[in-house]
Amino acid sequence: PAGITHMTESPIIVLRPDDAGRAAMLHMRSFDDPWSAASIRGLLMDPAILSLGIEQDSCLVAFIMGQTVAGETDIVTISTDPEVRRQGHASHLLRVFLDRLGDRGVSRVTLDVAEDNAAGRALYEAHGFSRDGVRPRYYTSGRDIPVDAILMSRPLVLNS
Repeated sequence: PAGITHMTESPIIVLRPDDAGRAAMLHMRSFDDPWSAASIRGLLMDPAILSLGIEQDSCLVAFIMGQTVAGETDIVTISTDPEVRRQGHASHLLRVFLDRLGDRGVSRVTLDVAEDNAAGRALYEAHGFSRDGVRPRYYTSGRDIPVDAILMSRPLVLNS
């Protein structure tokens, strides 16, 4: 999208079940309520899941995971190593992810993001997502006071 600057774009990889351990380690560095390697492995074994990652020096530094059902994909997580944030990895991943979903016939992408995650909300808005609603007090882990989830979506143009 216009207005987004990009770092030297790292190659995108498709995550496989054997990437679950390193994805779980990255998720743990990124979130107060991390997913286990077993739960990530289970998701990566699901054919409805598309998960893409970025490696630097053989280390997974970012990944995105979405589940497609009935022509719509819900982004279930996007994770960037705290040491390499604000370098464009999430934007690059999201752009490639959306393009691949269009190739798969997906017409709409949804997600939720914590209301206090200004960087996440800005990322999604820059990629054409708009606010659809709120789940009150949805996020509780690592917080003294629960935070609302902002529901967002965007249509996709199907690629031919």
